Amino acid sequence: MMEYRFFEDKKIIDSKKIPDYVIEKLVSVGGLDVVNQGRKIAFCGVIISEGCTYCFAPAGSDPKKIESIGNLIKVIHAYKNSIDSSLLAFDEDEQGKVIEEISLTDIFEIMDLYFSVGILRSKTHTYSEKGRTNWSKTVNREFPVFTSDNVPIYFDLHKYPVSIYQDDLISSIHCEIILDILRKFHWLDERFNFVSTDQLSEKKLLNELDVNQKISLLNQRLHSTFVSLEIRTLQLLIRYLERVHESGSKNIVIGIRKFHYVWEFLLRNIFHDVDLKINSLLPIPQYMFTDRSKPTQHSSQKGMRLDVFIKSKNSCWVIDSKYYTATGAHDAPGWSDLVKQFFYVKAVKLIYPEIELIKNIFIFPGVNNSLSNIEMVYREESKDETELAKLAEDFIPIECLYLDPNDVMESYLKSKKIHITDYI
Repeated sequence: MMEYRFFEDKKIIDSKKIPDYVIEKLVSVGGLDVVNQGRKIAFCGVIISEGCTYCFAPAGSDPKKIESIGNLIKVIHAYKNSIDSSLLAFDEDEQGKVIEEISLTDIFEIMDLYFSVGILRSKTHTYSEKGRTNWSKTVNREFPVFTSDNVPIYFDLHKYPVSIYQDDLISSIHCEIILDILRKFHWLDERFNFVSTDQLSEKKLLNELDVNQKISLLNQRLHSTFVSLEIRTLQLLIRYLERVHESGSKNIVIGIRKFHYVWEFLLRNIFHDVDLKINSLLPIPQYMFTDRSKPTQHSSQKGMRLDVFIKSKNSCWVIDSKYYTATGAHDAPGWSDLVKQFFYVKAVKLIYPEIELIKNIFIFPGVNNSLSNIEMVYREESKDETELAKLAEDFIPIECLYLDPNDVMESYLKSKKIHITDYI
């Protein structure tokens, strides 16, 4: 039985609860940040080691269940397949790149083919009295006996060959791979719960083949078959064995270093009435040279870009996805983040002057609402209501919303849209 240990992104790692070789694996993929308190986790996903799956859940997640980790991996996979290049425009060190030492696409396809056509088996042909009669061959090669009514009777009937499917070494290898996938990734798909591991184990032949020998046998079958589904299955099985062999069976990593890319991706996809054209309307900087003969330069990459913009008839919500723990001022967004948010609102006012109500929002991961809002105040406390009202008008307070990452991921996977008005 596989053991599961759960950890949370952005938390200080406890070396007593996690083996050195797993820590080394985290270090090798950039999944740990060095801070004053020690080493902090900077990774969401799984590290599958011999007999144990180390699960690294998003910050603010609750509860820590293997089903939630399954959703996490499926979401990361969906993010990889639907990735918006603009999300990674400034990702110079590839912290937003998905790590898949075993291809999830291959795993899903292997299992889809297994559920549709079953385990690969060898096909042989034999002739049997129970087979269908080949009348064309019989008539051309045999002499009939005619009845009194001139009806021909053939005593030697030629038969069509009967196909017989049998388990062989390829079947055994296929069963081994399916069982390996189920052992390591049974939480990826609910269908996996309905697979009989006992039946698969019974089909395994006793053999002592190493990985290279198994790959060689699969390649031999691949070059001798013309059945498209069998060809595709064999290609996937070969690739799976190659990837497992390359990564080593001890430490398999699937996940992402910086989950904030996925957090933004999720929030952009789960709300109703998201306005996708807003970023094309926001102003961008123009660079002018002292030498007026040179043409001016524009930079869309250095311009404003809203994470989520929701617009109704008379209201709008300017939303920035913030993958912060945000329990207080020390771990909440800093001045640069606040300035950008204030300017987003100013830009939206210019684009949509008819809007009556603008909501300024940060969305954090979490189940507890630590912060209610962030607003600007004067260094010396002012009691002048006019002054304070003017300040709030120029710097619209930023409301803080906390959403459980597990709920967000589940909504995305079920294609369930939510209304921002249910929360703000």
